[in-house]
Amino acid sequence: MTSVDLTQYSYGVSYNPSSTTTTAPRNAKSSIQTLQQSSSVAYIRLQWVDLINNIRFRVISKKYFIKLLESSRSGVGLTNASLGLVFLATAPEFGSSREYLYVPDISSYQICPCAPGHASIMGFFQEKMLLLNGSLSVPLCPRTLLQKTVNDAKAKSGISFLVGVESEFILLKETSPKVVAVNRGDWSASSKLPSGAVESVVLQEIAETLQEAGIELQMYHAEAASGQYELITGPLSPVEAADALIFTRETIYNVASKHKLRTIFAPRLHSDSFILSRWKCCPQSYLCSLG
Repeated sequence: MTSVDLTQYSYGVSYNPSSTTTTAPRNAKSSIQTLQQSSSVAYIRLQWVDLINNIRFRVISKKYFIKLLESSRSGVGLTNASLGLVFLATAPEFGSSREYLYVPDISSYQICPCAPGHASIMGFFQEKMLLLNGSLSVPLCPRTLLQKTVNDAKAKSGISFLVGVESEFILLKETSPKVVAVNRGDWSASSKLPSGAVESVVLQEIAETLQEAGIELQMYHAEAASGQYELITGPLSPVEAADALIFTRETIYNVASKHKLRTIFAPRLHSDSFILSRWKCCPQSYLCSLG
């Protein structure tokens, strides 16, 4: 039997976990130097994501943040309820009488092009005092859980990961008295990105903002639901990928808001949005699909 060289059929860009990273600084020393030398940054958004996927942050002046970094143990106090908030209610077992220390991970430093003068930094929740087991880790800290999973997989099985993300979202031009998407159109249809339209301007600005921040943009295109689009960023290690996703979502929200649009990440607005979209774009195709 003749052997076949399958490598001649390989395609696409090759990524490796040991060499894939953002172009933004990812080690503490270079990030601190970048922050100190940056004349364009005046404020730091110290960010975290809670257990119901809310992105929250404290805005800290650059001068005070540098003082925090120079202290014996940098961080800001956050109530233990931080990870248990559901709007203004608190889930059981999450009290407000104690505090965590939220410690910045300076290697996650990221300039925010859509918010001039601001940069963002993620962190880790820690206990203020050592636990009986000698640890400062907070078991429910999302980044701690993810980092532990990555470390365990590497130590126990020699496995490394790359994570790529596709962000699908819908742009809305009205939310009251009814919810109205910016347009109707089909998947990858050129009619959903017409030249000069606000949605085209928003998508390009999002793309440029991400690239300016050092996040690899692979492509974006129209999705199937009304006003829906997809944006694809390059693969990264799991913690970096999660940080990049948070940054991407914030960029999408804020650029859309700048242009008087609202963004939702729901898969569709209405249960019949697929049918309406197909009828609008191609009535004949829709009628054939029914028959």
